[in-house]
Amino acid sequence: MTVNTCLSACSQFKYAGLEYGRECWCGDTIASTATPATAETQCNMKCAGNAAQICGAGSRLTMYTKKAALAPNARIAQVQSDTTSSSSSTSGPATSSTGSTSSRSSTSGSSTSSTGTTTSRSSTSGSSTSSTGTTTSRSSSATSSSTTSKTSTTSTTSTLFPTASQVISSYTYLGCANATIPLALNALTKNSTTMDTETCQSYCTLNNYGLSGLQNGDTCYCGNGLQSYSTIQRETTGTVSQCNTPCAGNSTEICGAKSYLSVWNATEAIKVPPTMVKQVEYSPLKGCYNATLSSTSSLLAAASVSLPTTNSAESCVGYCNTKGFAVAGMENGTKCSCASTLSTSAKVLQLSECNVRCSGNKREFCGAEGKTLVYVVDTTSVDSEGRPQSLGSRNEATITPAA
Repeated sequence: MTVNTCLSACSQFKYAGLEYGRECWCGDTIASTATPATAETQCNMKCAGNAAQICGAGSRLTMYTKKAALAPNARIAQVQSDTTSSSSSTSGPATSSTGSTSSRSSTSGSSTSSTGTTTSRSSTSGSSTSSTGTTTSRSSSATSSSTTSKTSTTSTTSTLFPTASQVISSYTYLGCANATIPLALNALTKNSTTMDTETCQSYCTLNNYGLSGLQNGDTCYCGNGLQSYSTIQRETTGTVSQCNTPCAGNSTEICGAKSYLSVWNATEAIKVPPTMVKQVEYSPLKGCYNATLSSTSSLLAAASVSLPTTNSAESCVGYCNTKGFAVAGMENGTKCSCASTLSTSAKVLQLSECNVRCSGNKREFCGAEGKTLVYVVDTTSVDSEGRPQSLGSRNEATITPAA
């Protein structure tokens, strides 16, 4: 990361900000809660790609402003990052100065709070209002009026805790989820003494899985949906996350904890193909079957439910299990059906025929019209550590989704 790299990446935005020596943030507005740092020297981290330049610091942004705003609507995105960042989003109106300026400050949004110093590095003119604090010119210029936030928050730790919904590169942080037995993410796993968030994210997406979860600092898990009733812990401002173990390969990042996963989701910028979920909890994938046994009887007739927006392999198997049924099947994307046993007269189809995406998870298949994707409980399919026999299988994405 260098200043020029960030400015180029943010060329379509009004503001560019560098943080932690290797992160670049872009936006068209600055949050009203942003406050000046007490000294410009608080931005003191050298850029990872150019030691002669400064790229912010912990919870501090070195800010740059374009000569003119490109769009009136508020928008913000982090477009380039080399590490996990506790970041912010911005909202509300902001004005622009008429000269080319760069400043060293921090923006903050609804989920996090950070601070910074705003110091103009070139001439400005005109009267403007800014939420970032008083702008002090380093060369002759007309005085700019501004409003200043009353408080400033300074980070007290060098380890960076991600915030819910934070987007870094092409990944969104979902939050801290409890680890489970069977595994919450059970498609792939990798252990490394150099593990960090980027290593895990890349490993999962290269193998065509959209969710990546990091546990205990050094272990990565992949999948397309959380299983075994693993849930994202609700984290609010002021609460302490259960995910608090630094990554083995980067102590400034968080990689879950002994019994918790830091879960990241690949955004739509990364094309993750849908998959046949190979196992859900204790239920391995059995196959694709004709949804009827005859003109008058269904394949799975003990219970059924229509899930027009929430169906997935995980939700359907969970529904059937709570009803006490060992067999679960999804049909045509939205229907979930259950039975105690799978009939021996069931007609087996090609797995590729169950190619309709689930209504609740477009990265998974949920049967097709008149065709049911079936899962059957097998308690021997999971070892004592919660690892299914299918663990380690790459999503080959050989099935073409239905239109």
